Amino acid sequence: MEKTSPSRSGIPLHVQILLGIVLGAVIGLGAAQLAGGPEFVRTWIKPVGLIFVKLLKLIAVPLIFVSLTKGISDLKDVSALSRMGLRTIMWYMITTVFAVLLGLFLVNAFNPGAAVSPETIAGLSENIPAGVGDKLDLGNQSRNAGLLDFFVRMVPDNLFAALSDNGRLLQVIFFTLLFSVCLLMIPAREQEPIKRLVDALNAVMLKMVDLIIKLSPVAVVALIAALFAETSDAGIIKALISYAAVLLLGMAILLLLYPLVVRGMTGMPIMTFVRGILPAQLVAFSTSSSMATLPVTMECLEENLEVENEVVSFVCPVGATINMDATSLMQAIAAVFVCQVLGHDLVLGDQLIIVLTATLASIGAAAAPSAGIVMLVIVLESVGFPPDQLPLALAMILAVDRPLDMCRTVVNISGDSCVSVLVEDALKKAKMIS
Repeated sequence: MEKTSPSRSGIPLHVQILLGIVLGAVIGLGAAQLAGGPEFVRTWIKPVGLIFVKLLKLIAVPLIFVSLTKGISDLKDVSALSRMGLRTIMWYMITTVFAVLLGLFLVNAFNPGAAVSPETIAGLSENIPAGVGDKLDLGNQSRNAGLLDFFVRMVPDNLFAALSDNGRLLQVIFFTLLFSVCLLMIPAREQEPIKRLVDALNAVMLKMVDLIIKLSPVAVVALIAALFAETSDAGIIKALISYAAVLLLGMAILLLLYPLVVRGMTGMPIMTFVRGILPAQLVAFSTSSSMATLPVTMECLEENLEVENEVVSFVCPVGATINMDATSLMQAIAAVFVCQVLGHDLVLGDQLIIVLTATLASIGAAAAPSAGIVMLVIVLESVGFPPDQLPLALAMILAVDRPLDMCRTVVNISGDSCVSVLVEDALKKAKMIS
């Protein structure tokens, strides 16, 4: 889903990040061997990564509000929601929730964070400030309050207070959903000024994300250097490889399931579907952008799979905005993985919160560079993850994220294609019945 743009030197962003990972690892390993080296990295290099993390957190809430509002308002009106819209949203929600549940199952079954030794976990955790423990105690008390209390806390009593706290993203999403649905219910003439404002804000937010992500190669150097300078345990490297393998397995399962679901629901031959969307998959893999691939995806559906333009022009743009199956999968696996590595225990209630937060956050994730990473910050904060450990957590995920993002984009556009075929088939059957 995430866009890669070449730099002025012509080097693609993902290549810059890969080079940054290598350079950061070299700097970190070298510093670890020198007296005072780790301290130098912490004092003069790591702050660059910390600034990058703060910038990601800065744009998280406004990015979700604007993107989700735009995605829902593009459904045109409530009557569209009741027909094609409801079917589209239903299938997108089913595939998204399934992706999150699949991710939780795989990460708990394979436990990729187990390769890190208890000594490393203790070393990584010893610098947590005392105040964090108090916050975690408050989080535990909230979890013990019960399920209904959780839903009560989803409804904000002060929007501005919710907007100022990334840990209250669910309250922001609740307000955004309410606002967007009510927007669809007012006359079109009155909707127009708000929609124009949302479109303009969306363009500004995407430009902000683009500018921030241009810092990612330098930030990756800083974060990876700090990661390797502060711990030389090979278990982390093994854990990262295990994490990538689990995520790739999850994405492979999704890619296998899409044509099977299409076959079971519509009767379309599996290879017809696979061959039909293959050109779009190749473009998605090379561009790492669902939005950039959108014209190719729509053309493949119309020309190769003979899906009506009315369905394609509605389902695919909405899917590029709110349907991110691979991003949901990544958020579930990554959130539990970093908690496993850094010794942050997750109870059943935490994992249920991950299901809900990752699902809603993926709906609000913009088709912008590294929006999945932005959402991961929110998912982690929703389960009380120590804030001071976020840079380390992001460093681990970013270390292998860029190559995986190319695969995630393939899964995301494949999910959109699957839903397009299912929605058209449902509409045809409904017309036949009527």
